[in-house]
Amino acid sequence: MTDLSFASATELTGLIRSRNLSPTELVRHTLDRIATVDTTVNSVVALAPERALAEAATLERRLARGEDPGPLAGLPILVKDLEDAEGLPTARGTRAYQDRPPAARDSVHVARLRAAGALVIGKTNTPPLGAAVHTANEAFGTTRNPWNPERTPGGSSGGSAAAVAAGIVALATAGDGGGSTRIPAALCGIVGLKPSRGRIPHGPCRMPVWPQHACLTGMARTVQDTALHLDVAAGHHPTDPNSLPAPVLSYRDALGTPLPALRIGVLRTLGIATPRPEILGALDHAAGLLRDQGHDVRDDESPLPGAHEFPAPFQLRQQVLAYARLLDVHDDFARRRDAFEPWFADLLDASRSLTPADLAAYWAHRARLDHWAADLFDRYDLLLMPTTPTTAWPAEGPDVAAAVRKRVLPISYTAVFNDTGHPAISVPAGTAPDGLPLAVQLIAPHHRDELALTAAHTIETALGTPRPPAFT
Repeated sequence: MTDLSFASATELTGLIRSRNLSPTELVRHTLDRIATVDTTVNSVVALAPERALAEAATLERRLARGEDPGPLAGLPILVKDLEDAEGLPTARGTRAYQDRPPAARDSVHVARLRAAGALVIGKTNTPPLGAAVHTANEAFGTTRNPWNPERTPGGSSGGSAAAVAAGIVALATAGDGGGSTRIPAALCGIVGLKPSRGRIPHGPCRMPVWPQHACLTGMARTVQDTALHLDVAAGHHPTDPNSLPAPVLSYRDALGTPLPALRIGVLRTLGIATPRPEILGALDHAAGLLRDQGHDVRDDESPLPGAHEFPAPFQLRQQVLAYARLLDVHDDFARRRDAFEPWFADLLDASRSLTPADLAAYWAHRARLDHWAADLFDRYDLLLMPTTPTTAWPAEGPDVAAAVRKRVLPISYTAVFNDTGHPAISVPAGTAPDGLPLAVQLIAPHHRDELALTAAHTIETALGTPRPPAFT
């Protein structure tokens, strides 16, 4: 018997296409799972059960006629609540927007998933406008890690990560602006890909996504499902002029192609982090696996530009991104500041102090990061490093001042590749002594998403796919 809670998206859609599982049965199972498991996890903030069941029934009739509904046929999915899904409100993780009417249309990303046969069943929790590395807000409360409810699933895609890790759905949408997919994936023991900048189009948007640091993506338990999502979601769309053309080959098909011998650089600290011993242990284990497969794996401690000024470059980056969020909500914020969570309103207010000189310094730093990465990829075909310096922090969020002091800032290893635009993927790499998941991150050259996915698949094949004990 197939465990519907932890079957992969690939397995579930295969069962549906072969008519060994009905879409209605799977939707009802998902709704039951939400009713039981999510009372602890608190990952789902809105539901559309009637529409999902109606669409499931329609899809069953199409299957009975011999039609192919698409690669995601009958798969229930959840959408991160920063994206529009027709018929569901987009609260964007803040009480200021929790009473919004349902969205009139899907984002381009969600529309592509629906067109491929997916059934949107609800929305997942996120911090206000994705502005934190833990998932909590005054509209929907705190989302908790399925491995330990006292810990966070991370942020900002924490709701999606927790739902996937807890076996609620096999696939959810996510986004990554500084680690917002890879960090929750690492903390929850699942796979999180930040694709190449522009791989999945944004839109339609009120204003351009600025400063081009955020990527839309999916959250899944396996690399194969991650590749399946990317096959469906990738490709240019005219509403996003910065989106990339559709890939020529399937990412899922690429997973079956053996890797050539690669030059792999292992970076442990980037000159700014002091990862915990268990994190380094997982990194060494993954490096050993890749070395045993015939790759040339070498240590490299090329520090990030500005590492000697840490944490100033990170603080400037966060100020710029806060200012971008302020521009996004400017009219609402000017009229209804008190409707936003106080800490988030203070963050937006503080960003007003940004000057043209600050912006120039930020973009100059971005240019130095580009040169740093280009130099690394002259020497290596792939980079390997931790995803986070620690395992999951408390559900209420990390002590940021202490994290800076101890050099364990959560975004230490992730944010740089949002700035450079490289594809990067977090893959599970064992379990720490405290029972929490461990992970490593692989970074590929520009536009080589298939290389990141295939290398991650080799690690996943060797180490397996973990499940949180309390939810199996």
